[in-house]
Amino acid sequence: RRLVGLYLAGRVAIDLTGVMLVLYFTHWLGRSRDFELTMLIFLLSSVLALPVWLAVARRVDKATAFIIGSVWWMLGLVGMLFVEPDWPRWVLFVFAPLVAAGYAAVDLMPWAMLGEVVDEDELASDERREGIYNGLFTFLRKLAGALAVFAALVILYFCGLEAGVPAGPTTQLAIRVLTTLAPALCLVAAIALARGYPLTRARHAAVVVELIAAGMRRGAGR
Repeated sequence: RRLVGLYLAGRVAIDLTGVMLVLYFTHWLGRSRDFELTMLIFLLSSVLALPVWLAVARRVDKATAFIIGSVWWMLGLVGMLFVEPDWPRWVLFVFAPLVAAGYAAVDLMPWAMLGEVVDEDELASDERREGIYNGLFTFLRKLAGALAVFAALVILYFCGLEAGVPAGPTTQLAIRVLTTLAPALCLVAAIALARGYPLTRARHAAVVVELIAAGMRRGAGR
């Protein structure tokens, strides 16, 4: 339950940011032409950061790596709140890979942690049910993301966002908050759920040992 909670909080932050960034570039920065290049830099940097986080996860608990990445990305999101339209273009191009590094951990670690939950469940139930767990993860992620994006768009509608119409001050503020502070608050919730996560590296190692011993007993019984 805690893994599902931190996963959903992180995914809602990802979905909100993904939907709102194009509005942020268009209606706040006034640089819609820079959106695609910034996202390309962001995504490439995220991919390059994945091996780094895998190396980190070999040294510390995955929940700890998730917290580090969440804090990293959260600070980047809060920093975006203070970006002004007259800032040089290169600032965001440099800022994007720094933010992407934290994003990569938030995206990667819950899926890496899910395998450990499946192992513990197998020990408790004597069944391997990774399909059910993966299906549940995917379903809840789509549901939570859709609801969060719908809520954000409703807020923007009531704040005056209209297609083809320049955004007013109230709409611009709403876009900035939904792009930065709203995802950051989701990450705060994710961090709270990740703190004290019970399935540590040591606990999972013990589970693996017990699973191997159980498998050997079953083999000897045949």
